[in-house]
Amino acid sequence: MRIRAGSQAKTGMAEEKETKGIDYQIWEFTGREYLEIAGISLGIAAAVNLLCYRAWWACIAVVPVGIVCFHTYRKNRIQRRKEELYDSFRDLIAWMHTALRSGYSMENAVLEAAGQLEQSLGKENILVQELRRMRHKMMISVPVEQLFQDLAVRSRIDDIATFASVLVIAKRTGGNVCEIFQNTWDIFCTRIDTMREIRAGVSSRRFEQNIMSVVPFGILGYVQLSFPEFLSVMYGNVIGVFFMSGCLAVYLAAWVLGKKILDIEF
Repeated sequence: MRIRAGSQAKTGMAEEKETKGIDYQIWEFTGREYLEIAGISLGIAAAVNLLCYRAWWACIAVVPVGIVCFHTYRKNRIQRRKEELYDSFRDLIAWMHTALRSGYSMENAVLEAAGQLEQSLGKENILVQELRRMRHKMMISVPVEQLFQDLAVRSRIDDIATFASVLVIAKRTGGNVCEIFQNTWDIFCTRIDTMREIRAGVSSRRFEQNIMSVVPFGILGYVQLSFPEFLSVMYGNVIGVFFMSGCLAVYLAAWVLGKKILDIEF
C-alpha cells in the first residue's frame, strides 16, 4: 500500500508539472548533479587551501565555494535551457508562417509546426516538449494565444511575450494573419540571428576568461614546486594570511567583474 501510495504521489506530481509547465527560472537538481557540484567545490577549496594557506582552518572555505558553485551551476543550466528554447523559437515561427500561407488556421498551424519541429529537432528538445503540452491543452479548447502567453510568463523571454501579443492582436482584429506573420518573421529572424552572433562572440571571451582564471593558480603552483622556499615565509603567520587573503580577494573581484561583463540576459 505504501509503494502504491508513493507511486500515485509521483504520478500526481508529474501530472501537476505537466499541467503547469516548466518554470524556466527554476532548475531541479539530480543526485548526480549534486555529487558533481560537491566534487568541484572540494577540489577548488583544496586548491585554495594548498596554494594560499596550508592550514586546517582554511577547510571551511569549502562552504562558500560550494554555495558559489551551486548558484553558478544553476544559473548556467537555466541560461542554456532558455537559449535552447529561444533558438528553436525561430524555426517554430518559420513553420507556422509556412502553414498559415498554405491555408491552415492558427491552431492547426501550431500543430503542423509541432510535428515538423519534432522531426527536425527531436523529442528531447525543450520547445518540442512545450508544443506537445500545448497540443494537449488545445484538445480541451484552451486558446492558442493564451498558451503562448503562459509560455512567455514562464520563460521570461521578451521576444516570446511579443509573439504572444502578436497572436492576441491577430486573433482579435481578424486582419491579414499571413502579412502579420511575415512582418513578425522578418523582425524575429533579425533579432534571433543577432543574438546568436553575440553569443558566439561572447563564448570565445568566456573561454578566454576561464583560461585566465586558472593561470594565477598555475603560476602559484609552479612557483611552489620550483622554488618552495620562496613562498614558505607566507605560511603559518598572520602577515602571510592577510597578504594571501588580500590577493585572493582581488582575484575574486576580478572574476566576478569578468562574469558581469560577459553576462547576457534575455
